[in-house]
Amino acid sequence: MSYALLDGINRYHCSKNLLNMIDDLKSIAIFATVVEQGSFRGAARKLRLSPSVVSYHITALEKKLDAALLYRSTRKLSLTSQGRKLQKVSETMLCTVEQGLLSISEQNETLSGKLTISLPTALTRSYYSRSLANFCKQHPSLEVDIIYSDIFENLIEKGIDIAIRAGELPSSDLKSKRLGQIERKLVCHPKLLEQQTPPKQPQDLIQIPWVKLSSLPAKRRLTHPIHESVEIEFVHNVSVNSVEGMTQLCIDGLGAATPPAYLVSDYLNTGALIELIPDWRVSPIPVFAIWPNNAMKKSATMRLVAHLAKAIT
Repeated sequence: MSYALLDGINRYHCSKNLLNMIDDLKSIAIFATVVEQGSFRGAARKLRLSPSVVSYHITALEKKLDAALLYRSTRKLSLTSQGRKLQKVSETMLCTVEQGLLSISEQNETLSGKLTISLPTALTRSYYSRSLANFCKQHPSLEVDIIYSDIFENLIEKGIDIAIRAGELPSSDLKSKRLGQIERKLVCHPKLLEQQTPPKQPQDLIQIPWVKLSSLPAKRRLTHPIHESVEIEFVHNVSVNSVEGMTQLCIDGLGAATPPAYLVSDYLNTGALIELIPDWRVSPIPVFAIWPNNAMKKSATMRLVAHLAKAIT
């Protein structure tokens, strides 16, 4: 076989592999949008594709990986274990691409003007606040107004450039990007269990008092690495409208609660709090950045979205 022919064959295979990779990257990006939007139709609307095209790419991915990625039902989609792994891959991939493109376009550009940011009080002592602080340090010419509030204000009416929201998002015309999730711990003060048998399974949790967060229903979904997830409804006499307040009342022994892990890690280490049925995990809360749909690509708003996506992911 001649060298020219061999070189041609190698070039053909290289080109074919590259095309296959491009198709895979496109399918992964579509998969990430399906997960973000929670449905094929939602992803199709956002990507301006037909639902059949979205379905084709998801099916192609599942065939290529020989694994189911999504459980489909008439009401919602849920991720399989392989789907969760691919979700992490897709988030990393898209964040890397976005950051790379932005780093090229933003060189030698200085941000100025004013940027108004809103986020819930639960994130006051979180990595999100530290990331905001780092962003402000990197752009000293930018005036930043940070609002910690548990009231979900209308961004357009209040002149808010970007908001960080915890929990599933309602349908709106705002742009959004999932940044991560808040891991939660099911905890209580040790003395709370002195007068009763410590719970061993989720159903036992209804026998102990809870501190309820006003914005959430009196139930929690718990997951286990082996058993199926379980949703339990709990008993409470006290409700509070603040995550920080709920956490403090739990520390004071008033009842069990599910605060963010970063708020109680020190108390768990010292024994001031204990984790209930530690083999079970409380479902995490997704965190999104949302912003008006007319924000320009090189604006401070989009620069902050990219910064948070890189820092948090």
